[in-house]
Amino acid sequence: MGPIADNAVFRLPGRVVARVSAYEALGRALREVQAGRWLAEQRVPAVRPLESLEQPVVADGHVVTFWHEVPGAEMASTAELGSLLRQLHQLRVPSDFEIPPLDPFVRLDEHLASAATELTEDDSRFLADRLDQLRGQYAEVSAGLTNCVIHGDANRKNAIRGADGVAVLLDLERFSVGPREWDLTVPAVYRRLDWYSESEYDAFVSAYGRDVRDWSGFEVFAALRELRMTAWLLSRLPREPRLRAEAARRIESLRHPDTPRSWTPGT
Repeated sequence: MGPIADNAVFRLPGRVVARVSAYEALGRALREVQAGRWLAEQRVPAVRPLESLEQPVVADGHVVTFWHEVPGAEMASTAELGSLLRQLHQLRVPSDFEIPPLDPFVRLDEHLASAATELTEDDSRFLADRLDQLRGQYAEVSAGLTNCVIHGDANRKNAIRGADGVAVLLDLERFSVGPREWDLTVPAVYRRLDWYSESEYDAFVSAYGRDVRDWSGFEVFAALRELRMTAWLLSRLPREPRLRAEAARRIESLRHPDTPRSWTPGT
């Protein structure tokens, strides 16, 4: 088996899905399985790990987890995502297993370092300075916020609807305890990028019951989310040079935050 960049997903017989990660992700994979089992106990719709074996499984220097397939899966609506997050955020933090605290800066340094040879010196310096600035701003605006169980990466691909009409959360690797505003900022950023239409975002807000854009700290959380999205894309440049134009466009947006964005979705 060759190297795995992030996660590789395989569909197996018996309606089972295998997720394969590098060995370094062992702890994260264990937490993901624990989260899936706990959410099943709480009756929050989410992907379910296979109950019949001890997980994660370590094989050939990789970590494998096994999940029940969601038959006929398609992307959930924004209203369904809002409803799922509302249910999740209402849960009490469990005492029977430890959910890690949110780290909004996880892997950011790593992503930027992996793209260093693809960036100009000026861009590298700008991104490093922006990251340092956001560390301080995040600490300031997040102080005093109420923490709860959050998904951690509530993007458009992480909620699906099965053939039975039930929408579920998936990709629980960023499952953590942190401010609910971190989850709510993702759909708001998607609206700003025009990846969600106005009606789609309104449906999310109606289902969840709150528009995070009304919160005074929103711009800091949104800026950090956009930096994360940019850094993740930059980390792919060494193996996907086709993304250079999109990377340049995103860096330019970060330099001029008040200008309209024209980011390409799905990259």
